[in-house]
Amino acid sequence: MRRSTTLLFTSGLVAGTIGSTTIDAQPRPTVTPADYAQWEMPGAPRLSPRGDWTAIPMTRMNDSSEVRLIGGPRDTTIIIPFAMPATFSPAGGWVGMLVGISTAERERLTREKKPVRNSVQLRHLGTGQVITETDVNAFAFSANGRFVTLTRYPQEGKPVSDVLVYDLTRGTRLTFPSVRDQAWADGTGAGATGALLALAIDGDGPSGYSVQLYDAAANTLRVLENGAVPYRALAWRRRAADLAVLRGVVDKAWRDTAHVLVTWRDVTGNATSRVLDPATMNGFPARMRIAEHRRPTWSRDGQVMFFGLRPRLAAADAIKKSADKVSDVEIWHTNDVRMFPQQKAQEAQDLRSTLLTAWHQGDDRIVQIGTDLEEQAAALENGRWATEIDRKPYPWEWKFGRNVQDVWAVNLETGARTKVLQRVRHYYGGDPTGTKLAWSDGRDYWVVDLASGTRTNLTGALTRGGKADFVDHDDDHPTDIPHIFPIVAWSKTGDALLVNDTHDVWRLAVNGGGNTRLTNGARDQVVHRLVNFAPFGASVVERAVDLEAPLYFTLTGRLSKQSGYARRAGDGTVQRLMLVDAGHSTLVKADSADIFAFTRQRYDTSPNVFVGDDPATAKAVTATNPQQAKYAWGKAELMNFRSTIGVPLQALLYYPANYDPAKKYPLIVYTYERLSQGLHGYIAPNDRNYYNATVFSQQGYFVLMPDIVFRPREPGIGTKYAVEPAVRAVIARGLVDPARVGHVGHSQGGYEAAYLATHSNLFQTTIVGSGITDMISFAGQLHWSQGTAEFDHWETGQFRMQVAPWEDTKAMIDNSPLARVHQMQAKSMLIEIGSDDGTVDPRQGSLFYNYARRAGKQVVMLTYPGEGHGLTKRENQRDYQTRILEWFGHYLKGEPAPRWITEGQTALERRAILDANK
Repeated sequence: MRRSTTLLFTSGLVAGTIGSTTIDAQPRPTVTPADYAQWEMPGAPRLSPRGDWTAIPMTRMNDSSEVRLIGGPRDTTIIIPFAMPATFSPAGGWVGMLVGISTAERERLTREKKPVRNSVQLRHLGTGQVITETDVNAFAFSANGRFVTLTRYPQEGKPVSDVLVYDLTRGTRLTFPSVRDQAWADGTGAGATGALLALAIDGDGPSGYSVQLYDAAANTLRVLENGAVPYRALAWRRRAADLAVLRGVVDKAWRDTAHVLVTWRDVTGNATSRVLDPATMNGFPARMRIAEHRRPTWSRDGQVMFFGLRPRLAAADAIKKSADKVSDVEIWHTNDVRMFPQQKAQEAQDLRSTLLTAWHQGDDRIVQIGTDLEEQAAALENGRWATEIDRKPYPWEWKFGRNVQDVWAVNLETGARTKVLQRVRHYYGGDPTGTKLAWSDGRDYWVVDLASGTRTNLTGALTRGGKADFVDHDDDHPTDIPHIFPIVAWSKTGDALLVNDTHDVWRLAVNGGGNTRLTNGARDQVVHRLVNFAPFGASVVERAVDLEAPLYFTLTGRLSKQSGYARRAGDGTVQRLMLVDAGHSTLVKADSADIFAFTRQRYDTSPNVFVGDDPATAKAVTATNPQQAKYAWGKAELMNFRSTIGVPLQALLYYPANYDPAKKYPLIVYTYERLSQGLHGYIAPNDRNYYNATVFSQQGYFVLMPDIVFRPREPGIGTKYAVEPAVRAVIARGLVDPARVGHVGHSQGGYEAAYLATHSNLFQTTIVGSGITDMISFAGQLHWSQGTAEFDHWETGQFRMQVAPWEDTKAMIDNSPLARVHQMQAKSMLIEIGSDDGTVDPRQGSLFYNYARRAGKQVVMLTYPGEGHGLTKRENQRDYQTRILEWFGHYLKGEPAPRWITEGQTALERRAILDANK
């Protein structure tokens, strides 16, 4: 369980090395808060199907946003303010996007308790025609791209909306009122038109509810079924004109809603239907209902339907209302695998969980797959097998972060259940044929054939012979089963598994035959990772890789931090397309053309989007932040050093803007865990990103971010081993004044800041953001937002303490900031907490503050009411950054201290400020 820190890198791209940059002899003006609004940052690009247009979301530091459309025969740029990521029609002729409103307008409507609603804009990329509709919540193109549905916001208090269907060719519009559910067929077999829309409509009267089929191309509407109860959960079969829906059942004997499952084969023809009715089906599980929370799905051949069951709630079993007021007591029991707060946090999920079940339509027979509502069940490809996870045999492990499980296979023809895997942690699921499962034991990768039960070790010969090592040795969290690189994908035919080692991608033959290393990154310590162009959430079949086709890889130098791309041809030849001192995003590819897009950046070069038919020759289509040239800008340097115990490590060193070698500067150290991979992240100046290295650089600071690696039971000691030699290395170069070194960190970094403040003499001052300060109390606390115990975080997570506190009390004391609060060596500390922090209990901050106050130490605590682990309100983000700069300005640069630092601020004074600004 990792606690994310507030990002220093607003772009989110972290691959790539920076060489030294030329720093002008003539000083330029530095960037001030008044200048921040000029900066913009591009989001992930999207390509039209033919790659002739690129849609780029763009955000600015003044809280505005837009979508930028770039392309066409004239290389046109179109800007749509406040738009959200664009969606291209399947044929590529149109693009659509939801369009919001400004932050100021949103805040005004919220204050006035008025609804905040989006509109939609549809734009023809050839003619420039624009269609706009207000009050639209969602939109979807038909498979042929000629039609689009626009869904208005739900009617007040009802689960239905008006749906508009536009014919984009003719410019006509049709409205369907009171639509509960809708779904376009995918068009790759569901009729020649590619424009079949299924609608579940709520009407009036005894038979007003209906399932209707609208053929948009023919402009015909057909009622497939109607009745007196609602329909929901429409589901098309892929590449077919087969449709399924759930029809409600009214029965006052039960408190819940049951359903029958209705399917139609070939809705464009005779539309023959079948019905699964639990009330009339022999062998249907007693006291079970077909639940609405799982949308039905089809097997690929259409012979099996999958749906979800839940136990029925009888009206007679309803809890009787007590005549007395009932206590709201919570009963926490030691046998609870999921603690009571976790159950509360997951209540909505629990109420929607179902037991996966298969319906064989041919012989009207069902096979129940799921047996436990708290476990996960999955249907494998081709409808022959399914699996269910079983965690029940391992309650202790799941309580305390050693997550292991058994896996049961269910034969969907016979219903037979077989335990095929036992006590596995690294489980990866089924292959594209639906006949095999893959997993790892922490050293080797295995597959099991479900029909025969045969297990095959795919890598035993490699690992035993020392030819390959698939353990992730960079992951230093304590574990009884080694961390291993996850499976990348299956081959398209299911005959091979693709996996990573430290540098390369391997093809593993599932029959145990030959294994092939597809890349050769180990030679130059360049990490190769396969680019999978399948969309997010794609099935195992869609993610399967055609090994005969060209494959693309991202490249990252493990030590150099260079990045780029490589291509492997069908004959096995790997060509390095680029590997340069810059950071690159993953590749995006057009659906029906070999056109690629990616983002490139460096710390000193604003991120821009590149597009082309080859990544090596792609051209920039954006030129963001040209104003940067007017201002002073620092540089980022990759620094090598050794930890106190001799481990080779790296650090990032950011130079101050207008750096003068004749001066010695103050230094701000920022820590988390490993940060050197962010070398090429462009950091736009921003007053909402309060730990902002560019802002610090503009204020005249060096900024150091050293990597930290850990050994078990040494989270604080390991921090000191890594950070102190990095700081000393910078001091030894004569760059900084050793008397003006400060430290800041958040979350786990906040713990590191608190530890070094009490255990190191290198820091004049430190800032602890939402950090852990007391090892003794923290081990037994909760991660309140998830409702989970901290012991997994304590023993096998970020704290890496490996054992329970009482098994090594010395290690607990040695790594606790609070244990040395009375000997705090930093001369001052600023603590920040959110009063509603559900990740790190805010009492960790108040506890240290109270101890430090008793010990006579100079500590100030900022408490932001209603805020969580990271500040979300703009005014609080800006306030915190301002106070950070004032704090470091006073303690590291000798600037006059604001009154809040020297004297604080009374509650009445704060109230007066708030009242005056209502």
